[in-house]
Amino acid sequence: MRIDVVMLISGLDPEGLRRREEGLKSCASEGTDVRLVTTRNAPPSVESFAEMELAAPGILERVAESEREGADAVVIWGGHDPSLTAARELVDIPVLGPGMASMYLASALAESFALLVQLPQVTEIARRQIRDLRLEDRCTGIYPVGLPVLQLGRPESFDQVLGTAVKAVEQGADAICFGCMALNDHADRLSKALSATHPGALVIHPGRAVIRVAEVLVEMGLTHSKRSYPLPRKGVRFPP
Repeated sequence: MRIDVVMLISGLDPEGLRRREEGLKSCASEGTDVRLVTTRNAPPSVESFAEMELAAPGILERVAESEREGADAVVIWGGHDPSLTAARELVDIPVLGPGMASMYLASALAESFALLVQLPQVTEIARRQIRDLRLEDRCTGIYPVGLPVLQLGRPESFDQVLGTAVKAVEQGADAICFGCMALNDHADRLSKALSATHPGALVIHPGRAVIRVAEVLVEMGLTHSKRSYPLPRKGVRFPP
């Protein structure tokens, strides 16, 4: 089985991309090949609706290319699941986002969850995502950590991430989800820290959640419904 993970930003250097791919490979079961793929004309980071739109053509082109190259499933590596609906229209293989996978998993395991995001400016993006997933009654709040994407995953950011998660739990969340995939790097450490101070609070690791859901769908022979996501009638052409 092969799962392609679409990296939709250009702000990571080659070493950062290598570490991200290694981390995602570690989330998969034995025998699953996880491949990190990049897109054309990607913005350095995605922290606004405008940047999501700029990233969209490259995401869609890359998803279609992954299917042609033989991928069994595709993950769009963005916490707000950018271009997910459009990508599903273009291909038959499963297309997933870590935001959707982790929030639905949190809702299956806890009565409530909070969503940690990078900056206050993305709160409205997150709010619309939660609304579209019909999880408004399960989400206790959206909590900005206060750091941009390219700083958020650094080890020195952990204390700020932990403080934000503690606030969310103490205000009623039973689980923590991430609306920015840079937070993926803190998931295991955050889970351990919260378990020590707030027993029972869950941290949903977005990489593990979405990779394992993709594996299950492939193994079960399932994908998104083409009644829900029909192929565009006129076809889609990408510029050379």
